[in-house]
Amino acid sequence: MSELKYVIFFFATFVGVPVGILLARRFPVLEKAVVILLVFTTVVPDDTSINFYSREFYFALTKGIEISLGDLCALVLLGVIFLKREEYRAPGIPPMTFAFLAIIFTGFLSWTTAPASIVVPEAAQAHPFFLPYEIFETRLYPIFETTKWIRGFLLFLALYYYLRKVENLDTVILGVAIAAVYLGYVVLTDRYIHGIHRVKATFQHPNSLATYMAMSGTFMFSILLAEKRWPRVALLCTGLGLAGLSVIMTISRGGLGALIIGLGLSFLLLGWRNITIKNTFLVFFGALAGVAILAAAADTLLNRFVGEQDAAGDLEYRMYYNNQAKLMAAENLFGVGMGNFSAFSWDGYAARIDPDNPPGTPAHNIWFLTLGETGYPGLVAFAFFWLRFFSMSAPLILWRLKGLPLAAVVGSALLCLVCHVQSMVQLSFRQTPIFFLMMIAIAIVASLRQNDTRQKSDSMIGA
Repeated sequence: MSELKYVIFFFATFVGVPVGILLARRFPVLEKAVVILLVFTTVVPDDTSINFYSREFYFALTKGIEISLGDLCALVLLGVIFLKREEYRAPGIPPMTFAFLAIIFTGFLSWTTAPASIVVPEAAQAHPFFLPYEIFETRLYPIFETTKWIRGFLLFLALYYYLRKVENLDTVILGVAIAAVYLGYVVLTDRYIHGIHRVKATFQHPNSLATYMAMSGTFMFSILLAEKRWPRVALLCTGLGLAGLSVIMTISRGGLGALIIGLGLSFLLLGWRNITIKNTFLVFFGALAGVAILAAAADTLLNRFVGEQDAAGDLEYRMYYNNQAKLMAAENLFGVGMGNFSAFSWDGYAARIDPDNPPGTPAHNIWFLTLGETGYPGLVAFAFFWLRFFSMSAPLILWRLKGLPLAAVVGSALLCLVCHVQSMVQLSFRQTPIFFLMMIAIAIVASLRQNDTRQKSDSMIGA
């Protein structure tokens, strides 16, 4: 089966992409289908991706050089845009380009300064989570994460240029809603047909599913407040309801908290700008349904939130990983290399911080993980990336946009914020489906910002 997957991949790459470009250019409906498929692939990562140089038993979030159907869709979309570049007002350097390049460059530096390999200690060879490797390939693992950022930049470029035609925003929103509805269907099937108590659907862990659905649920709620077309309202309501149910069925503390934060901030930013009968009913009955579902699941949630685990203890052992990251950055200018945290933790950093705690687990806080793996230069690049994104979003939200574009920017900015809430205590950010959903949100904000700038420039010239 694995050999067949490679055959399908190479056929899709060298035959499917060129043919897809020609057909999508000729038939606009196929162009829309490519975009929807691109978004949809984020919820079926295992079925639509292939790994080269895979290291499945190494404890990192990206375990190989991944290529997915979403990447091929991005190539098709970029090919169509190139052939219709006047229509899409391409090329041109998009906002966020230098921020992307800064992260990729610091990732490259961390790779070049990492050792070729580290001998695996005997304790790691005997650990149940590890295949008995003889060496950690610390010059290989950083390539996995760096290439994922390059793939994310490719996806960003494709959707950025596609959304230069603001009417195409509808297609991307449709893709997010379809993906959420499908994922919700899988969740309900797993829970009520297969009897899985803590669902994870197509993801590797329930917390990953909760993060994805909290992100997409926040985005759909924002769009819903501005949407007036009833078929779209029905689809978004379905997606939002399934997203909320999915988060509850994962029994994820962080996921539920992140969803509540996302929905609350979205209502604060958009509710007073969209006071309608539809939204009044939506918020009232949605809140009523949410309270009823939480009440029905109260025993399970309370057991998970209060009885099953010690939240203070969880935060304490996460600080242990963060301290390893600080020590790595103090001793390595460009960090130990993207993806190398686990190997260096085994190599002695864990024991130096606290011999009583188990080694090998990456830091659960994305900022400390970035610090340890790419050093202070990488942390600065990462901070610059998000400062650029949110500083670009803020003016659009506060005074420059209205209607559906405003809702899309609010939803996209809060989607990324929701992910950050989870990524302070979980490994959410690095997981490919969640990472790509953020790239979609960043592309939405960047394109709408550029469209707004161009409209203001044209109106000044016209005046």
